[in-house]
Amino acid sequence: MVHQHFKLVLPHTVAENVALGLRGTPFWAPARAVAKKLREFSERYGLPVDPDRRVWELSAGKQQRVEILKALIRGAEVLILDEPTSVLTPQEVQELFKVLQHLKAEG
Repeated sequence: MVHQHFKLVLPHTVAENVALGLRGTPFWAPARAVAKKLREFSERYGLPVDPDRRVWELSAGKQQRVEILKALIRGAEVLILDEPTSVLTPQEVQELFKVLQHLKAEG
């Protein structure tokens, strides 16, 4: 589930947020271990985001990408998006729907 109000820790990096609660993540340097996987998923699904950026520096659209990537990396088979376009610019809305079409095509 990707909530309308994102569940991210703003002072942490993207990779640190994805690593939180992720099974199999090493205790030492979890963000480093997750960054590679995050880059792979970013490219695969067309959700570009820098794993080393602090979340508070990201636009709402990029924070939403982080939430979607977080769900995908955890193995979500179904994504539920709570009002996904409410905080996005028109361009970000178009990008989101392209990504959703890509996800749908992959099953």
